[in-house]
Amino acid sequence: MSIRHTRCLVSALFTWSLCSIALAAEDNGASNLQVLPTDIPRSSLNRLMLENLTGLGLPRREGEGCLYCHEGSLDIPRAQWDYAADTKLAKRKARSMMAMVQEINARLDRLEERSAADLRVTCSSCHAGRADPRPLPSVLLVSYTERGIEGLLDSYHSLRESYFGSAAYDFQENSLRTVATDLAQRGRLADALTIAELNEQMNPGLSTLGFRLTLQTEQQIQSGGLEAGVTFFEERWRGLGRPAQGFVVLDNLGWQYFRGGQQSAALSLFEHNLRLFPATYISHESLADALWNTGESGNRARARQIFLDWLQIHPTHALARRRLSNLDD
Repeated sequence: MSIRHTRCLVSALFTWSLCSIALAAEDNGASNLQVLPTDIPRSSLNRLMLENLTGLGLPRREGEGCLYCHEGSLDIPRAQWDYAADTKLAKRKARSMMAMVQEINARLDRLEERSAADLRVTCSSCHAGRADPRPLPSVLLVSYTERGIEGLLDSYHSLRESYFGSAAYDFQENSLRTVATDLAQRGRLADALTIAELNEQMNPGLSTLGFRLTLQTEQQIQSGGLEAGVTFFEERWRGLGRPAQGFVVLDNLGWQYFRGGQQSAALSLFEHNLRLFPATYISHESLADALWNTGESGNRARARQIFLDWLQIHPTHALARRRLSNLDD
């Protein structure tokens, strides 16, 4: 195999350039290489293995991380380890992953008009410093399935303590929002609210506050009916000092009900939202869209009128004008 070919293969796997590698053949001492070229220089092989350790967040001291894939023990010299053995599942998976990365990068090389020709996928692209490449919501939901809400909370706090500030997991608000939404869709509203409250503690702001209020309002609707839910929201929102973007709560719930086939409940929520937020464009647009999508002629006439009424007050509002034009088309 040519040195040029070797360079391409290794670069496709791990982004390193091998331009400085000597052209002379070198006995790398390795055996059972099935994805990497068999004549890869020892120095390059070592750098690749170090990249594996870094990508998966494995410890480097005394080669401890190497034991994730290779056979050996910290109680014996590393020279006696059986690096060639394929007995560990992790090593067999790693070989498949390396081949996958090679294929992905080969496909990247064939893309037209690439803006970053030197861009390469590496193990870090997915693992980002952790052995388990699954994103945070997936890990937490598995913990929930196995150990319930307490297990989920334990996993979150443990992972945050270990990885916060690194690229391993996304601890921003959308991760916990995804988890809470999943639990709510399963009918586990109480547990979803627990996660929403945690999210508000860890990522305070209007967005997390609004999301928690949405779940609380949904809980009230389920227990006392739609009007009770709207009353709860209105009282709670006013009690919070009328924070900005309050309209998103009933708007989100309205579309949730509309997509679930409960058009009457959705339209009622949109009507209440327009009553509470008459100066907000979204409350007008959502009601108009929902009315139009029912397909009923009377509702469609009112949808057009809602946009016309808005434009009477805001004649330069480009989005409303475009939406009205689309309805006419």
